[in-house]
Amino acid sequence: MSKILSMKAAQAAHEAWLAQHCAVVPADLDQKRAAMANDAFGFFRATCFRFAARFAGLLPEGAAQPAVPSGGAAHLENFGTWRDAEGRLVWGVNDLDEAATLPWPTDLLRLATSALLTRGAPDAHVVQRALLEGYNAGLAAPRPFILDEAHAPMRDVAAPTPAARATFWAKIDRLADGEAPAPMRAALLAALPPGSGPARFAPRVAGLGSLGRPRFVAIAEWRGGRVVREAKALVPSAWIAAGAGAVDAAALAHGPQRAPDPWLTIGKALVIRRLAPDSRKLNIAPGDEPAFLALLGAMGAELANFHGSAGGAAAIVAGLQAQRRHWLAQGAETLAAAVREDFVAWQKVMR
Repeated sequence: MSKILSMKAAQAAHEAWLAQHCAVVPADLDQKRAAMANDAFGFFRATCFRFAARFAGLLPEGAAQPAVPSGGAAHLENFGTWRDAEGRLVWGVNDLDEAATLPWPTDLLRLATSALLTRGAPDAHVVQRALLEGYNAGLAAPRPFILDEAHAPMRDVAAPTPAARATFWAKIDRLADGEAPAPMRAALLAALPPGSGPARFAPRVAGLGSLGRPRFVAIAEWRGGRVVREAKALVPSAWIAAGAGAVDAAALAHGPQRAPDPWLTIGKALVIRRLAPDSRKLNIAPGDEPAFLALLGAMGAELANFHGSAGGAAAIVAGLQAQRRHWLAQGAETLAAAVREDFVAWQKVMR
């Protein structure tokens, strides 16, 4: 087994690796390092590379399970909304930067770990029950989350309120103009609707795991209102560096169990997406526990939409039946303890 680097050395190695794959934004990396020291959940979001490096050593039994197409970066804020080609509001995983072919428990364990790292988190066994109920239901009957009819109640959580709409546009208004790199500029212009007015370009700081990568938006007037497109530099999944197999993230995003975002393009070097009040990530906190657990169940079902997409649902069901009774709760507790250990070490680095 290879030696596990200190958190300081691991972060330095990751930043050096990142610089080999894109033109890093130093100010964003400074912001990321500071944010990593604020709380354990934010640290977890920002350090998928660390989770990928430690996962097999911490949970060798989970790492030995059959591999399936996976999101790779599952956590509570890795889900959001978009409009599909029919204009329907859809909810699901909306970031596949870390997608890879991974042992099927990996996404479930990451998601459960993220729940345990939030303030006011439910008991690990309660989290396991909610996630596995949704996951099993999703394997048995995979379907996209259209926020109407059967999933209409989720609109209360996912649909943008007037305040959320105002906040979105206020953030867009605060973005300072900047010169986008030529490839990003060309991709953004191509993504705007035909007939759009002159575009304004601006760098955008968002997320935690992707901080340090160039990210620009184009803002233009089109038929009575503004439209926004975002381009983000894409680098290889951290799981690939940890030895996992690659997956076609674009095919995963547009898979048969999804109602895909027609404005999402995942290329070799860029991710292009539409930004709007109804096309955004959702910030989730435990708060109302019954509602939170219902949402965890939906997240489990959405993970199943990916995992079963290659026809491996039967093998996963067999694997689930062979697991120990509290495998997910206990595994998530082990992983959360390791994350907290790394988080404390990073806080010491930043003092």
